[in-house]
Amino acid sequence: MQTRDGTILFSATDLVGFLECEHVTTLGLSDLVTPLQRAQDDESAILIQDKGFAHEAEYLASLEARGLRIAKIGDGSPEQLARETRVAMEEGHDVIFQATFLSGVLYGRADFLRRVEQPSKLGSFSYEVLDTKLARSPKAKFLVQLAFYSDLLAEAQGVAPRMMHLILGDGTELSFRVANYSRYFRRARDRFLAFVAR
Repeated sequence: MQTRDGTILFSATDLVGFLECEHVTTLGLSDLVTPLQRAQDDESAILIQDKGFAHEAEYLASLEARGLRIAKIGDGSPEQLARETRVAMEEGHDVIFQATFLSGVLYGRADFLRRVEQPSKLGSFSYEVLDTKLARSPKAKFLVQLAFYSDLLAEAQGVAPRMMHLILGDGTELSFRVANYSRYFRRARDRFLAFVAR
């Protein structure tokens, strides 16, 4: 979570944290007012994070090697990055890297959007979310994150994506029907938003 112009923005990670332990959310909200003391990351946590970035970079390189038209969303404010993502979607890129969405208090950065030939308000095409994860098997929190991004994507393109995808640490791609998870996600999101509003 972060504060922008007096508004608290919540990410997929914040929702996952809430589902795992509501007290994590309470601590996060407190930290925005009075910063809490933090432990330093140990070497193993830093190593895992670096390997995660490398896995993402390797997948991006594999897409570039295929000659796909890729838009890369850089750094900036949530508003600016969401606008850049919107422009890239309208231009119809094959892949959008670090796609960013902002809707009310919800802010998301998906690893990748992949173009599919399903009509939307963008035209004859739309996008689906794809995330890279180091794990060798899917976890519930990964699906919550994918559903979070897919919900924001649906709003941006005017149609719900059919599928959402994971690229695991061994290179395996797994796909999941968004409709199978959307009802649970919306209930979890609404419970989270009601909690932070209190």
